[in-house]
Amino acid sequence: MRLRDWMEALPQRLKPLLPPDLQGFRWSARPWLVQVYYRDPAFHYEVWHLGERRRRIEVGLHFESRDPARNRAMLTTVCAHIWEIRAQLGPYVEAEPWDRGWAKVFETHPLTSLDEDSLERFAQRLARWIQTLEPLLGDPPRRIGGRR
Repeated sequence: MRLRDWMEALPQRLKPLLPPDLQGFRWSARPWLVQVYYRDPAFHYEVWHLGERRRRIEVGLHFESRDPARNRAMLTTVCAHIWEIRAQLGPYVEAEPWDRGWAKVFETHPLTSLDEDSLERFAQRLARWIQTLEPLLGDPPRRIGGRR
């Protein structure tokens, strides 16, 4: 499967994996990534093909507002729950400030073939990320594992 087609198919594969209250996301895609968001597109979940040279795919939550203080505040909110997040998503989740005053919470995976199996695996992984982190980003923030 071509990378562009794989990325554009991911949101359709993701939707039925989420509970009804999380299926109303919006998304955008480029040939190398897909972004899924609920409120502000500057704060989005992302699946990013890091390139053939790096041989990795990143899954994460990116804070890419033009306001570095907002990005730091969102990162601080998430980092306050990093042990709970790692308990849900695994020990390889990282959180860090990033380029241009942005910040992100992410993990990387080895690059695999872009086929139906990998599409399903990454859609399931992204669904798990959304279900784990979205309760923290609501207004007001909710505990991980709590009911929405």
